[in-house]
Amino acid sequence: MRYHVTVTSGLQAVVRLVRKSPFVVQLEVPVQKVVGVAARQVARYPSITQTHVTRTALRKVGLPVIQLVVMPPSGEHITLFLLSNQVPAGTRETWVHALDPAAPLTWRHYELVELEGGRLSWRLSRQVRERYAVQLRRLITGRGGSSVVLTPGGLRRQARYQLRPEVAHQQVLKLAAHLGRYPGLAGVRRDVFALAQQSTRLWQSTHPQRPHPVWPYQPYLPYLTPRTALLSEVVERGQWGGVDSGHPYVSGGDVTALEVTEQGGNGGS
Repeated sequence: MRYHVTVTSGLQAVVRLVRKSPFVVQLEVPVQKVVGVAARQVARYPSITQTHVTRTALRKVGLPVIQLVVMPPSGEHITLFLLSNQVPAGTRETWVHALDPAAPLTWRHYELVELEGGRLSWRLSRQVRERYAVQLRRLITGRGGSSVVLTPGGLRRQARYQLRPEVAHQQVLKLAAHLGRYPGLAGVRRDVFALAQQSTRLWQSTHPQRPHPVWPYQPYLPYLTPRTALLSEVVERGQWGGVDSGHPYVSGGDVTALEVTEQGGNGGS
């Protein structure tokens, strides 16, 4: 059994499969137990290890075909996606439709999206998009953020905090560079472009006499050859906390501080 060693490889694998197999189960498993859990899934759903020809034949006669995608580990856990063309009879898992617009499939900071023309991609999740929007407002206008100051009488109060224009300009460009490190999936690129437009609007209304920060272009990247490795190697190495340290994330704390601790992988649409 193999797992995807990069975020982009795993995301693209799900996109490739989900059109024909839209029913999904998402399993969060401790890394120490993942080999055994994956083996049990294979034993329950033998189509996981069948050839493409065999799986195609099973679909043609109306039988369920289950496939397994093992994502890169994060911390001490790893995600397994079971994907099927139909919900298997007698299943013990809760299957969801990955393309339900009201409740899209979500993994880490991404959610699955269907673009115009029926194209499938991943975009930033709603929560992540909102965090970045708040961060932009705080950096440029000071709205949505405050700092504690002391009054002449020695009392503490919350005061609106706004960066100097030159500092705000620099911080916005840092945020733009951070967003540019996400993989260039079509949905993600659209989200980054929308945030760039928001940045320009906020800047022009707040600092009309100063040139706005120009965001770098995020290039489109095509599908790449999957990057996988033996799942047993993750457990044997015992260093799963750093396996996926090359991927950007959003801090859950102070969104005015840039926590760019990870680098984005290659991506596609």
